[in-house]
Amino acid sequence: MSSSFAIETLGCKVNQYESSFLIEQLTQANLRQAPFTHRADIYIVHSCAVTAKAAYQTRQLLRRARRLNPAAIVLAIGCDAQLEADRLAKEQLATHILGTTEKLELLHWLDFPGSFAKPCRAVGDCRLAPGFVHLPTGKMLSGRARAYLKVQDGCDAFCSYCVVPYTRGRSRSASPQEVRAEVDRLLAAGFQEIVLTGIHLGQWGKDLSPAGDLPALLQWLEKGRLPRRLRLSSIEPMEWSGRLIDFVSSRPWICPHFHVPLQSGSKEVLQQMNRPYTPERYAELVWELRGRFPTASIGADVMVGFPGESEDHFAQTYRLVEALPLTYLHVFPFSPRPGAAAARLPNRTTGGALKQRADALRQLGVQKKLAFRNHFLGKDLQVLVESEIEPGVWRGTSDNYIQAVFRTDAPLVPGRVVMVRAHRVDGDGTVCGQLAPKL
Repeated sequence: MSSSFAIETLGCKVNQYESSFLIEQLTQANLRQAPFTHRADIYIVHSCAVTAKAAYQTRQLLRRARRLNPAAIVLAIGCDAQLEADRLAKEQLATHILGTTEKLELLHWLDFPGSFAKPCRAVGDCRLAPGFVHLPTGKMLSGRARAYLKVQDGCDAFCSYCVVPYTRGRSRSASPQEVRAEVDRLLAAGFQEIVLTGIHLGQWGKDLSPAGDLPALLQWLEKGRLPRRLRLSSIEPMEWSGRLIDFVSSRPWICPHFHVPLQSGSKEVLQQMNRPYTPERYAELVWELRGRFPTASIGADVMVGFPGESEDHFAQTYRLVEALPLTYLHVFPFSPRPGAAAARLPNRTTGGALKQRADALRQLGVQKKLAFRNHFLGKDLQVLVESEIEPGVWRGTSDNYIQAVFRTDAPLVPGRVVMVRAHRVDGDGTVCGQLAPKL
C-alpha cells in the first residue's frame, strides 16, 4: 500500500491554490490523500501568519498530527513557518519546517524522511523567491467546479500591521503567457469557474517588463478561450482604476462579486495603518461599484482595536459601514505580529472592549448579508453546482457570491451552471430554493 498524506490549509486563497499544487505533486508521486483527522504517514500544515489566532491554529494542528501518529513526518510550511521557525523548532512541533519558497520543493524534502529540516527564517537562512514561481496545476484535478489561479505573489504595501512582505517577499507577477497557459490547462481539466487570486492582485504586472496592469491581463485573456465564469479576488481600494471598472462592467463573464478591504473608517487610523486612501474615497468607490453592478456582492475586511483606536474612531468605522451598500464583512481584531511596525505601538484595545467592537461589526455584517440576500427571494440566481448534500439536494454558489442549496429531480454534475429560484433565506445567509422551471 502506498504512503498516505494529510494536509490542512489555513489562510488565504493563495494558500489554497498552492495547496492544490502540492496535493497534485504528492498524488503524482503515488501518495494517497487522507483526511487530516485520520492516521497518515505524512501530515502537512500549510500555515498563515496574518493573525496570532492563525499561528495558534497552526500549532494546534501540528500537535494533533503528532498525537494521531507519533512516527509520522510532520511538516509546518508556509508563512508562519517562515515567520516563527525558531519557535516551532524549539517546541519540536514538526519534523520539517519549510518557508514560503522551500514549501514548493516539498518532494525534495521528503527524500529525507524523519530528518529535521533546517529551520527557515524571515531573514538570513530563509529564501524568499526573487521572481514569480509558476505552479502548473490541473493535470490531476479534473471534473471540479471552481479553480483558484495565482497570478501574483508578495506585497510592496508594508501596511503597519502586516507581515506579508516579510513572509512572502516583494510583489511579483506571472507573465501573461503563463496565465494564459494555466487558464487553458484548467479549462481542459473541466473547471467552469476560475478565481484570479494573488496576495496583492491589483499590483499584477507592475514588476514586468514592459509593465502591465490588471485590465491589460484581462484583455489578454479575452483573446483566447474563456471560462464560463471568472471571479476576481480581493482588490485594494486605490487599485480600482476607471479602466478596470469600465472593463469588468462590460464583460458578462466576470462575476459581479468584489472584495474591497476597508480596515478602518477613520482617516487618522488609516494613516497610522499606512493605508493610502481616505474613508471618503472608499465610500465613493463602493457607491460607484454599486451603481455599475446593482446585484453585485461587495465585501470588505474591517479591523478593530488597532493601537490608538478610540471609541470615536470605532464609531466612525461603524457609521461608514452602516451607510455603505456592503453585503458582507470579514471582521478581524488587531493582532500584533512579530516584525510588524504596529506591534510596537502603544494604546491597544483589549479584553471586553475589543470583543464588543468586533461583535458589533459582525452583527452589522450579518444584517447586511441577510438584507442583501432577501432581495433575491422569488428571483432566479445563476448557480455553479458544486456538490450533492443528499439525494436530490445540491449546493452551489451564484455568480454574485450567494451560497445556495436547492432541490431538483434532474440529474446534475458538479461544474454545471443552472438557474435556481430562491424561496427562503436561512439565518446564516444560505439561500434555499429549487431548480428554476424552464421557460
